[in-house]
Amino acid sequence: MVGIQLICIIIGLAAIHLTHLYYKRFYFSKRELFFWVGLWCIFIVVGLFPQSVLPVSGYLGLTRPMDFIMILAFVVLFSLAFHNYVLGRKQERDFERLVREIALRDANLK
Repeated sequence: MVGIQLICIIIGLAAIHLTHLYYKRFYFSKRELFFWVGLWCIFIVVGLFPQSVLPVSGYLGLTRPMDFIMILAFVVLFSLAFHNYVLGRKQERDFERLVREIALRDANLK
């Protein structure tokens, strides 16, 4: 178990470092920085103390804490994938609108 915990700590600290770098490069706002650092800290704590989710997993009828962690991870991944898809569609629509406006403006100039 110590190997997995060590990997969780390394991944969590690396992710916190990357989050801070993105904040310094102005990719993230301060609010986003706090959100992601908090999320990575929770990841580290759950990695170090997997028994901390035992009360929640027991309440949900799951026998092992790892089952709850995996289900939660899948929910988060699917939520992020959906959010990514929605943002991509929004950018596509905005880009299409911009290209249409530029084409109409150029057509009126000729």
